[in-house]
Amino acid sequence: MILIMKKNILCLLSVLLFISCDDYLDKMPDNRAEIDSEEKINKLLVSAYPTNDYVLCAELSSDNVDDYGSNNPYTDRFLEQVYNWQIVTETSNEDPKQIWESCYGAIANANQALKAIDEMENSDNLLAERGEALLARAYCHFILTNIFCQNYSAEHSAKDLGIPYMEAAETEIDPKYQRGTVLEDYEKMARDIEEGLPLINDAIYSVPKYHFNTKAAYTFASRFYLFYQNWDKAIKYATMALGNNSAS
Repeated sequence: MILIMKKNILCLLSVLLFISCDDYLDKMPDNRAEIDSEEKINKLLVSAYPTNDYVLCAELSSDNVDDYGSNNPYTDRFLEQVYNWQIVTETSNEDPKQIWESCYGAIANANQALKAIDEMENSDNLLAERGEALLARAYCHFILTNIFCQNYSAEHSAKDLGIPYMEAAETEIDPKYQRGTVLEDYEKMARDIEEGLPLINDAIYSVPKYHFNTKAAYTFASRFYLFYQNWDKAIKYATMALGNNSAS
């Protein structure tokens, strides 16, 4: 009788343990949000833009900066490392590491938004959001390519090393990616821009100036094609951005 009771208790504990484990495994392992509504996609796209700027590094690396010598009281090691094109070991909100991580973080959010849109039953209602995600993805890759790679050149870019172009949401821990060429990066940016531009719709924004609204999208497209040396498209999109009354 005691043996039977022990077996019953063990069976009951096993069942409870199995149910508890099953409930635990059904939960997300972290605090990530499930992007399963139009509202959540809109909120996610706010994070599809880099939060760290590249302007300081670009300016310090240019010919616009003068070296006043070691007695300059306004310098520091970060400024000197960037100015001298040295490996940057100092930290700053606008150091190369922050630019890299900020842009790829924004790209990850854009890709997650695109994945969520594809999985929505009413994805046709999210065409404008798709357009914004594509433009944001292209913009971040544009920054990364021009900061960390050679400038686009019709002669050399097919051989110059580019950056990894992230085209899908990550599903692995520490995935490995291959670097393409600068030409391949530009081709993919052009594809994202051309697909995204017709989808942009200012009507979905309560504050359009903080998103890729129509004028911002056309302005970026014009700048991109200026770097891409496609002069006709640069003029076309600049004209579309400025409108009929460019003086305003």
